[in-house]
Amino acid sequence: MRTSSRGARAGRTAVLGLALALLLGACGGEQGGTTAAPPAETAAVDLARSLEDLAGEVPGELGVVLLDPEGGEVLARNADRPFTSASLYKLFLAHAVLDEADRGALALSDAVPELGLTVEQALDVMISWSDNASGAALGRWLGWKEVEAFAHEQGFTATTFDPGTGSEDVVAMTTTPADVADLLDRLRRGELLSGSSTALLLGFLEEQHLDYALSSGFSPDVGFAHKTGLLQDVSHDAGIVELGGQGYVVAVLTDGWSDYEESAPWFGDAGREIEAYVRGAAAPARPAAAP
Repeated sequence: MRTSSRGARAGRTAVLGLALALLLGACGGEQGGTTAAPPAETAAVDLARSLEDLAGEVPGELGVVLLDPEGGEVLARNADRPFTSASLYKLFLAHAVLDEADRGALALSDAVPELGLTVEQALDVMISWSDNASGAALGRWLGWKEVEAFAHEQGFTATTFDPGTGSEDVVAMTTTPADVADLLDRLRRGELLSGSSTALLLGFLEEQHLDYALSSGFSPDVGFAHKTGLLQDVSHDAGIVELGGQGYVVAVLTDGWSDYEESAPWFGDAGREIEAYVRGAAAPARPAAAP
């Protein structure tokens, strides 16, 4: 069993107070010192404040995990709260399928039963187009219980599959922002899969055709390799934000919506705030003020 890198980030609490404390400490605390706060800390405070405001606009709950380029936790909110995963389950399923390929238990050129597509083709449309039929067929082929056991073995212990409660091509399951962010972080580090399988899955995420959520708030120079999840009352987006050669993992999960139309503008606002953080964290440090 692999040890999840999430263990080093255990004990998550509300981040806003911590971020403010860091900022006060960097600025000299009670003494009113003159040391300027590092740009990343200042940007994290601004983002935490903005996300708390945005959380008030979510009818249900907002869960967020944001990791910096080294995998350090920038902020977390409801990181371990279970959400109906919608199509985010396809990230964990793709991991299971590609692990089978890495071990030689199947080939990417194999035909997927019931589907008329190869394994590689099914993974492509499942991730880049969020095709439900491909996800359901791959899951039935591997076995849903086996996919869940594999996820738990890999350290994603809060992620569960319950296809019996869904419709024919829509699998009901739960996951957490922490599990999703951990998978993406370990994927980009090359810790989950072989080099070729890592490149293949990242390529599918980069080719994402469903850009209605966080990416709708990003500027053209921001890259986003990601996966969305959408049901009537659930809307999620998670991926790797790339800017200036630096990558940040973000997982944003929400519920309680009346429909997609209600959630879409909110995600655009959230995307703009996340981009502002990334740009602010990369800004040159301000010189310290004179005493």
